[in-house]
Amino acid sequence: MAASGTYTESLPCGGKLTVTRGGWSIEYYFPGPDRRYNGEFVRIPGSEVAEYVAAFEENWAEYERLKTMVPVGGTFEKNGLKSMVIRVGGYWQGVSIRNYHMATSSRQQLDKVLGGYRYALERAPVMQQFLATV
Repeated sequence: MAASGTYTESLPCGGKLTVTRGGWSIEYYFPGPDRRYNGEFVRIPGSEVAEYVAAFEENWAEYERLKTMVPVGGTFEKNGLKSMVIRVGGYWQGVSIRNYHMATSSRQQLDKVLGGYRYALERAPVMQQFLATV
């Protein structure tokens, strides 16, 4: 914990839980493919984390459905809930949190992401209470 009253913790989903007295979020930084490109920050406010859990589940179900419909060797892409991208075939197949970042293409990967988000939903209020006492 920093002297500024901020608590941070790395999550197994690759994000970082950031908690302050006034709120919390899950934050990601995705570097560009090389130094010619800027990276991208994605911030999920604590008030939306439960919505992201539901969106990942629904987008995953749509990904599974689309996999049965797209011909072998074909590709298909569509926007999902919460600005996620659903891709079948080609590069970055699966459900991506933004653009092509964090493409989740197996149930094991999805469970890791959702587990991190559910952990954050439990951990953040505890840390906010702690920060309120220091």
